Amino acid sequence: MTTPLAAILGAVSGEPRTPAELARTLGSSEAALTGMLRTLQAGGYVQEAVPEQEGCACGPCALKSLCRNVGGEAAPLHLLRLTPRGEAYLKRVR
Repeated sequence: MTTPLAAILGAVSGEPRTPAELARTLGSSEAALTGMLRTLQAGGYVQEAVPEQEGCACGPCALKSLCRNVGGEAAPLHLLRLTPRGEAYLKRVR
């Protein structure tokens, strides 16, 4: 049985996602999910995925060719990705 935390982190893993995309994937309302995402962000499990001056804040990534942030001047607001802490948690529970 998957925990709610693992379900949310699993939905974020792989590529940056917006709260609206995550809500659709998880079958939740965006309002309910936003509170959970804020808690996960405060706990260091997810962070905003925004491009830096010369590269991506996500660092080296095998999915860069698919990422909507690469090469853009401004990333969409609230685009989230897993942090190393979130990735480690997800590996432990899978």
